[in-house]
Amino acid sequence: MTVKDFLENEKFILFMLFKDTESIKHWDLHLSKHPEDKIHFQNAEQAFKKIKLNPSYLQKSDKEALHKRIFEATQKSKIIKINRKRNFYSAIAACALILILIKVYNTTPTDLEVPKILVEKSLAKTEIELIASGKTFTLSNKKTLTVSKEGTINAEGKSLKGSDSTTYNILKVPFGKRTELVLADGSKLWVNSGSTVKFPSKFNKNKREIYLEGEIYIEVAKNKLKPFNVKTSNFDVNVYGTTFDVKAYKDNEEQRVVLVEGSVGVSTIDNMKAKMLPSESLDITASKLIKTNVDTEIYTSWKNGFLIFDDKPLEEILIELSRYYNVTFSDTKKELINKKCTGKIYLSSNLEDVLETLSTLSNSSFKIQNNI
Repeated sequence: MTVKDFLENEKFILFMLFKDTESIKHWDLHLSKHPEDKIHFQNAEQAFKKIKLNPSYLQKSDKEALHKRIFEATQKSKIIKINRKRNFYSAIAACALILILIKVYNTTPTDLEVPKILVEKSLAKTEIELIASGKTFTLSNKKTLTVSKEGTINAEGKSLKGSDSTTYNILKVPFGKRTELVLADGSKLWVNSGSTVKFPSKFNKNKREIYLEGEIYIEVAKNKLKPFNVKTSNFDVNVYGTTFDVKAYKDNEEQRVVLVEGSVGVSTIDNMKAKMLPSESLDITASKLIKTNVDTEIYTSWKNGFLIFDDKPLEEILIELSRYYNVTFSDTKKELINKKCTGKIYLSSNLEDVLETLSTLSNSSFKIQNNI
């Protein structure tokens, strides 16, 4: 079943409306028999939660037909099984909502243009690379890379001999790939697509420093005697032990630090400074630092395999997906002006699943080129 199939399925809609025992058992059984439907089911759940019904979409003739169908539906108890505790009016409301949902998802308002966005895969086939001691190693996607205290870098059970000094190694993660890195001090990094991290096999006695271009989520191992510093081309993040997300892609206006727990200090190349507390986001611009209170999960969920959007411009969402899947979207700035999206997208390995969910959430149309 596709996302659309679920959204048009009356048993699924009843499940989302009431979460009764019968509905839960039905879908638990279905997913156990058809595990391949799980990702579509989850995406449909998120899409359903963000549906905004607009009865004005219905013409007069549609409303009359809807009224007739609701009346007929309430006369046939077999169409929808409802808990005895629910009264007659609840049944009517459920029938009405089901029919409106089906109408909304099968029709598009005549006065609303749906942007058609072309999606094309990058022809460049690149792998994750580790450059250590003058040698280049190729690594698998989404695997954890560990730096031991002895200076040996372990990946997938293999030992890759790095420098035994504080000479920096370089980890390059291209678009379409992701990986994890555990440093010599035990600090753990989730490295997002299109990112480069420079790190030593061993930290020196006084400080811990790494260099970043791109985005990481990091859990810093606590050590009050040896501060940890994340350096980017425009700013530094200074910590002792904490959890945060740093976004600093090259030639990208969106430069940001989001603090999950602990405390950090941020200083820019222009000598602007700020201290942060948990659940704060700091946007770094050329002229000022902008601090706001945020739901940190929106900014860090990518490491867990999904993206959360809260009234976010669709154009920015496409930028995120282009990095994650190493694809390009057609230039649609005019069509996407003021178009925003709220919802949750599971980052399936199948791009079609992701675009299908985004299409539902944003009322947009995507056409995949080159059979990707």
